[in-house]
Amino acid sequence: MRLVFHGKFADIAGSGELTLVRPPEVATLKELRTWLTLSLPALSDALKGRGAATIINLAVVHDPQHPVKDSDEVVFLPPMSGG
Repeated sequence: MRLVFHGKFADIAGSGELTLVRPPEVATLKELRTWLTLSLPALSDALKGRGAATIINLAVVHDPQHPVKDSDEVVFLPPMSGG
């Protein structure tokens, strides 16, 4: 599984990209987010923030029960602001 972090998420994670073998207990987006917050505690508050987006294989995903697979690319985008 390829995880991509943009903006402040990359700063917090210490890298813009991580490749990992999906842990057996991670089958949904919600479980992936939980696993990430336990593995990288600094991401916990950032991922819970309002307006953060998750993209799986080029599609925006809102459903926390969306399945995740080993072959997925999961992108985490922080909230955007504009002017």
